[in-house]
Amino acid sequence: MKKITLNRISLKNFKGLESFVFEPLGKNATVSGQNGSGKTTLADALLWLLFGKDTRGAKLNPKPLDEHNQEKLGLEPTVEAVLVIDGNEVSLKRVQEEKWNTPRGQLEKVRGNDTTKYTIDGVPKMEKEWKAHLETLGAENILQMLFDSTFFMKMNWKNRREILVNMTGLTDEEIIAKDPALKAIEKIIKEYSIDDYRKVLASRKKEIKRQIDGLPARIQEVTEMFAKAKAGIGDQSADEIQEQVFEYEADVSELQSKLNTIAAGNAALDHQEELSNLKIKLAEAQSAYLSSTNMETRSLQDDLNKQQRIVNEIRSLVAEAEHKKSLLSTHIDEMAVFLENHLKEYYALKNQTFDEHQKVCPTCAQELPADQVKTMVATFEQKRSQNMEENVAQGKAARDRRNAAETELAEIVNEYKRLSQKLAEAEETLNKINAELVFIESSTQKFEDTDPYKKIQDQIKIVQQKILNATTDTAVEEQELKEQIRQKRQLIAEAQAKFQRLASLSDYENRIEELKKEDAALKAQNQDVERELFLLDEFTRKKVSFLEESINSKFELVKFKLFNILKNGGLEEVCEATYNGIEYGTSLNTGARINCDLDIINTLSKEFGLSVPVFVDNTESVNNLHQINSQMIELRVSKNKNLKVEVM
Repeated sequence: MKKITLNRISLKNFKGLESFVFEPLGKNATVSGQNGSGKTTLADALLWLLFGKDTRGAKLNPKPLDEHNQEKLGLEPTVEAVLVIDGNEVSLKRVQEEKWNTPRGQLEKVRGNDTTKYTIDGVPKMEKEWKAHLETLGAENILQMLFDSTFFMKMNWKNRREILVNMTGLTDEEIIAKDPALKAIEKIIKEYSIDDYRKVLASRKKEIKRQIDGLPARIQEVTEMFAKAKAGIGDQSADEIQEQVFEYEADVSELQSKLNTIAAGNAALDHQEELSNLKIKLAEAQSAYLSSTNMETRSLQDDLNKQQRIVNEIRSLVAEAEHKKSLLSTHIDEMAVFLENHLKEYYALKNQTFDEHQKVCPTCAQELPADQVKTMVATFEQKRSQNMEENVAQGKAARDRRNAAETELAEIVNEYKRLSQKLAEAEETLNKINAELVFIESSTQKFEDTDPYKKIQDQIKIVQQKILNATTDTAVEEQELKEQIRQKRQLIAEAQAKFQRLASLSDYENRIEELKKEDAALKAQNQDVERELFLLDEFTRKKVSFLEESINSKFELVKFKLFNILKNGGLEEVCEATYNGIEYGTSLNTGARINCDLDIINTLSKEFGLSVPVFVDNTESVNNLHQINSQMIELRVSKNKNLKVEVM
């Protein structure tokens, strides 16, 4: 453990102290005096010397103030201290000097920003060197925490909590190892943090609940459609309905035969316009009905159209990737051919030799001078060498381009596979939406089965009867036969529709069964999520127990509470200190609070491996101070007007 003690500190023109020297010589000491006499200033002086801050961690301006609370000019706050660091004395000095300048064109000087001068063992230092030296002692936040006994408990509770948790060194894996029931969490923490996985489960649970909540309405809707379809069928079986259809068809055949024997004639029809109007009315009613029924499928149709657009977009991306893949493959093949030809060119250059015929003069057929031949050969070799170097450079560049193209091709192939998989998933979703749309459309009631249709149809029958009454007796008989045929065909149509509805009952039953299975599966998934959430809560509760046990074992007086268990079983992070069950921040008296601060300082010193002088304020409130392993400087209120120092 690194040990730092204070041998001597002197203050000059520092806050309210004009001059003061404090020499504890590395021992415990007590500084007493009335309120406002400068006890806390002494602690501020040491922290300002080191960091330019006060005991609260705030930036400090140490300039003395006059009775109007204005700075006294011409005075330079100076603090010098002698520390003993692991047995070696170090002298530190800090001076805040005023800086005055005379602006151009003015006679009077103007005060600028004050400057700070630093000295270590009598050697002037730059600010950067000063901070670097202090870093060798310890981090600023740790030193400030250890110098002032109250600093830790004044920190934000989240920062205090982080320091305490880091002191344990307890990992999630170690917590799981302590309880076999938590073994299932091992796989989870390899991919997620506990908090992140809790969010994943919460999102999954919300989605499952949304689906479960929607299923009863869907089941009820199909059940009602099933009941409605079954009610219109009665107790007839499929064979009975089919047999009835055959009978009706035989009756139609017989009536049609009779009709064919009657001579056709033209009747005087006075009610044709009324009949036409009714048919128009029937068409308008049918259009209105179809418009209303289409509203039920419009939402699904919108989903289908949206999914179709997604499929089309992915298909476009797949086609684009395939096109790029084809282009790159062709480019790589071309590069391979080029490299092969280039290599042949290289060997041709390598095997090229000087033409011996050039040594003879083409005019006189005499051999050229030896020095001229030598120059020609050298020129040939130089040009051949240059051509080979260019060939090699071009080949290398071509190979690099081919390698880059092959790398790009591999990436495009992977992208093509990913897009193809995504396309398959999108097309599967499209097919599911389309199947549900077809199912709903097939279960929609036909217009011919509605009351408006039947009412208008009855009116049409009446008008047709009027038309029949205006015809001859033959026409009347012919019309009666046609009506009978129409009625039989209507019965045939109704029986066939009943047969189709009977066949569709199994579709309704299958759909209801599917929805019930989906409901059971979702509830099973919900139970799995609940089990995992319980496991996470159990892990967190164990972690709370182990963390608090590990942390509190390091303290003699103070006990820390790091979690609150909420009514819903969840956990809330806190950092509350207690002493004998009494909360530090609310009901604890000043004396007990000071001893708790000292217990905290003692533990933190051990954890950080660093012992520094500790300033303890208001010690007059404590009968028996908790002993610590660091130099202690008590700041005590007394009746003395001036500061009184007692070295133990």
